[in-house]
Formats: sequence, structure tokens, C-alpha cells
Amino acid sequence: MKAIKKYLLSVLFFLSATIVFAQQNQTLYFMHRIPQSNLLNPAIQNECKLYLSGMILPVVGQVLPPIHFNYNNNGFALNKLFYYGTGQMADSLITPFHKGEDPYLFLDRLRKVNYLSIETDINLLSAGYRWKQWYFTFNLTEKLDVQASFPKDLVTLAWEGNGKSFLGKEAVLSYMGAGVNWYREWALGASKTIGNKWTVGGRGKLLFGKENLWFKSQQLALNTDADDYGLTVKADWEVHSSNHFIDITKLQMDYLNDSLMYEEDTTFETNAKDIIMEGRNPGAAIDLGFKYVFNNKVNVYGSLLDIGFIHYKNNVNGVKASGEFYFDGWDIKPYFNKNDSVSKAQTDQFVDSVIKIFEPTLNSNAYNYWLAPKMYLGGTYTLNEKINFGILFRGDIFLKRLHSGLTLSANTNLKKWFMGTLSYTIENNSFKQVGAGVLFKIPWFQFYVVTDNVFGFIWPEASRNVNFRLGINMLFGCDKKNTSTLVE
Repeated sequence: MKAIKKYLLSVLFFLSATIVFAQQNQTLYFMHRIPQSNLLNPAIQNECKLYLSGMILPVVGQVLPPIHFNYNNNGFALNKLFYYGTGQMADSLITPFHKGEDPYLFLDRLRKVNYLSIETDINLLSAGYRWKQWYFTFNLTEKLDVQASFPKDLVTLAWEGNGKSFLGKEAVLSYMGAGVNWYREWALGASKTIGNKWTVGGRGKLLFGKENLWFKSQQLALNTDADDYGLTVKADWEVHSSNHFIDITKLQMDYLNDSLMYEEDTTFETNAKDIIMEGRNPGAAIDLGFKYVFNNKVNVYGSLLDIGFIHYKNNVNGVKASGEFYFDGWDIKPYFNKNDSVSKAQTDQFVDSVIKIFEPTLNSNAYNYWLAPKMYLGGTYTLNEKINFGILFRGDIFLKRLHSGLTLSANTNLKKWFMGTLSYTIENNSFKQVGAGVLFKIPWFQFYVVTDNVFGFIWPEASRNVNFRLGINMLFGCDKKNTSTLVE
């Protein structure tokens, strides 16, 4: 038997790593000459008959590996949390909670619910093939998605305690949650042009989960009575995990030693091959998309992505706790007694009563982890055969809350060997996101780099978003189409 502290510290460390990352793809959406734009809308058809890409593709995949990385934060930039002090502290990093600083300059920047996430994709192999009005795609991708949310009340409570802003009020700590999901995705897609107006597409995805940690709180609140300072704590939370590192077989309260204990399988072993080739956590998802030609100037686009889940059943560990506890203060008389055993007995009795109310229970049942759905809706206006303009709305859902952004873009197709895009995005309480994308093409090869926030690389400490996608594609049988169709 081992103390539960080791397990809880591991969970807290894992969760703390989730609050620095995010996800966005807006600038790429209308760069249709880059085959990867099909990942955002399965209805998009590339101009070339065949394309190949991927890290395991000989030479091409190693020169410039196809990688996608996103960081998002709707609450604060890092330089608002860590910065150099003044005077004697000029050479030291401090926080707003350091002595002499005003913490409310930071607290006032936080939203009621703060959202942070990461999306990292490494494309192992991908291909696209055009046949008549059809366009087929294949993608094999390693993915890591990390998402987290925390309420402003949690940070305020940690700084003030419960006797100031929350006196006579309830500190709402719900909407705390986090998800860490590492999985492999096998995807087959197809799209078809129907008549002169519509192109529709879909993609089916087979998923294999590798590592997963999922925390959510259905209810978590602290109320302080304004008259007698009595505390009411309400909690209903759960943690689920599927991993290759620890297997908990028993969880119980040791009342003799006043400890919550767990027992793990000491014969449990794993290695790198087990993780890489993991196939015991299957899942499925679909992507849907369309393109509609409104007239010779205006096109409308829309897509829904990642509608699906992974069924985690291998080495599942879960803990759940719920209850309501009222605390109206201590009887201080025992603490004036010279006999420490009297005061210790009261403390032990209090701890036991709290644990009995919120007693965590072990849950080793398989569970479904739902992907975060994403939605895109927008359109383009063609100015001439070289330039068009786009507007795009993006939204994704985490813990039943919608997180959205709006992007304006100018897309140019100046040469057969070059395409460039500039974008401006409003999201995460930020109004200074300028994105850019470039494409260079030589015979059989295409190089591309796209980001939604150029300033994120110049001043990362002041940015709420850092994003890029890059790689090399091999292209064959590219049609000599009218240039105006290439910038739609």
C-alpha cells in the first residue's frame, strides 16, 4: 500500500502542464493550393492530380517534416504573469503577487472562465488523388491535444482567501477541467463536385488512443456566510486516465493512520513499443465539408471536424468524489489543554468526517473521451484573377463552452511558383493577430509555411497565440487551370 499523495501529485503535475497551449488554423483555410487545406475542409480539392507528403516519405519528409503546432490562451500573455521587477529586483523575474506589486492588474485581465490548449500534429504519411470529379485523400497522423480551463474565482480565492470578495458570496469553481489526449489517426476522405455549384466532402477517421488524462468538475463551490463565517463546500469531480505507467488496483481509506491509500499492480510493465503500437483503445470520428459557388465572385465554405470519440479501456484508472460539507468553526478549548492527545483527537475526528463525506472511489470502467468538435464557416470574394478576400468564423467546444474567432484574409496567386496570404484574426480578447502564409513551388516540390500570428514569433512573451504549420509536398500532374480558380 502506498499513500495517495504520490498519485495526486502526478495528476496535478500533469494538469499543470496543460495550461500553456492551444489551437487555430484560420490562415490556411483559403490557401487551397496547399493540399493540407483539405484537412480543414474535406470538400477542398487540390489543383494537382497527385500529391504525397509525410515524415516517413523518404528524403522529403526528413528535409522539412510536416508539423503543425498551436498555442492559445484567452486569459493572459506570459509577460503579465512573469516579468522583471524594478529597483533592487530589476534583474529578477517576479509575478503580480510579489510584495509591492498590484495583483489586481493581473486578476482584472482574467475572464470568468479562462481557456488554454495545445494542438500538435505530426503527419507521418499523406496523399491526395484526383479522378474526374472526385478527389480522394489519405492521412496518417500522430496527434497530441491538450486543453484546460479554470475560473477566475479560483485565482482570486487563492490570493484573497474567502473573507474578502467572497464574504457572503459563493466562489464558483466549476468549469475547471483538463484533457490530455495522445492518439494516432488513420483518415480516408473523398469529395465530389456536383454540377456547377456544389462540392461536398467527408472524411472517416479511425483513431487509436495511446495516453489519456481527463479531469472535470460537475460542481465545485465554496460559500462563506457573512454573519458567522460558516463554510459550505460543494464538490462533484472526477478524474479518468488510461496510461502505460501506473495501474491502480485498490483505493481505500486507512482510518488507523488517517491516510487515503492505494495499491498498484507491481507486476505492471511497459516499454516504448507498447506505447507506439498501442491499439487497444479504438475510436472513430468524421469530418464534413462543403463549397458552394454563389456566383462568379462569391464562394461559400463550411466544415465540421472531429465529430467522434475514443473508447479507452486499456489500463483504466479513475477517481470520483462528491458531497457537501458544512464547517462552522472549531471548539478552541481543547487546544488550551496541555494534553496534546485531546486536540489531536478533535483534529483527527474532523479529518475523518470530511473524508467520509467526500470519500473518493476508484472507477476502473472503460470510458469514452470525446474529441473537441470544430466548426468553420466563411466565404471568399474574388477581386480579379490574382487576388481574393476571405472572411472566416471558427469555433470549437470544450466543456460545453464555445470558443471562437473571426479572421479576415487577402489571398494572392501572383505566380505559378508563388502564393501569399495575409490575415487578421480577432480571438482570445486579442486584436493584434496578423497572420501570413507563403507557398513556393519548383518542379514536383512545394514548400509552405503558414502562421496565424506573426507577432507570436517576434514577441512570444506578449502573445496569447503562437501558431505555425510547415512542410514539403510532392506534386504531380498539376492542371493548367485558369488562375482565378486557384485563389478561391
